[in-house]
Amino acid sequence: MSHNLENHQIVLVAFGTSTASSGIYQNLKQQFEERFKHSIPMGFTARVGNPKLKTVLEGLLVHKEETVIVTPLFMITGKVVSDDIETVVKECEPRFKGIRIAEPLLPDEQIYEVLQKELSSDLTNAGNNDTGVFFVGHGTPDSNASNIYTDSAQKLASCFPPSVKVGFGNVEMSAPYARETLGEIIMSGITTLIVQPFMIVDGVHIHEDIRGALDEQDPENKIYKHLMDTFGEPLRERLSQIKVIYKPGLGAYQGVFELFADHTVKAISKH
Repeated sequence: MSHNLENHQIVLVAFGTSTASSGIYQNLKQQFEERFKHSIPMGFTARVGNPKLKTVLEGLLVHKEETVIVTPLFMITGKVVSDDIETVVKECEPRFKGIRIAEPLLPDEQIYEVLQKELSSDLTNAGNNDTGVFFVGHGTPDSNASNIYTDSAQKLASCFPPSVKVGFGNVEMSAPYARETLGEIIMSGITTLIVQPFMIVDGVHIHEDIRGALDEQDPENKIYKHLMDTFGEPLRERLSQIKVIYKPGLGAYQGVFELFADHTVKAISKH
């Protein structure tokens, strides 16, 4: 490890999830520790995650010459990063020589190369117009979130050949919304639909909101209700003809870990 890295303590911060996909966070933690050769704690911001970031920072023992680098395992610098994480960091700042926040995943352009690589095997035998890929975002209550996600939707569509139907939608909080974009790809005539979470983990929104609409066809599911109101019974028929493949959250991909690690190194390099 370089002298530059030796004088820094990394702390990971994640939103948290109540689903089994929380293992993705633990795998990321392990990868960080293997890469940076020291113990790296993780704190959470959501109700379901423990310990909380503030607890981690308050209990952190560092040498007087060390700077703390907080790496958010988040998609964008939305409300949680700009409010919750920055607020906690500011409160704990007097404890350390210095503390910095690394960049989240977006708007790093390399994420699109990672997704091309990770989905290539699923698309190897895709026929002309018979396969769709739907990217599901969480959404972020931030004034610039819709611009970021709209830009991501356009770039994701350009990553794959025209014969593959590509769509994007957030479950909540910021446009484009899944309830408004999912129907088009379902009704396009595809026979296979690949659902790729555009989130770090495939949490409740995938296992309840998306599966609730596509697999269970729950009449109380808001996405399914919107689809039925828009397309009626033909939608139900189309769903019976489509094989759905669920992919893991982005944090499961090696390339995404590499991007987070790179953002951490860049934060370390700042003076």
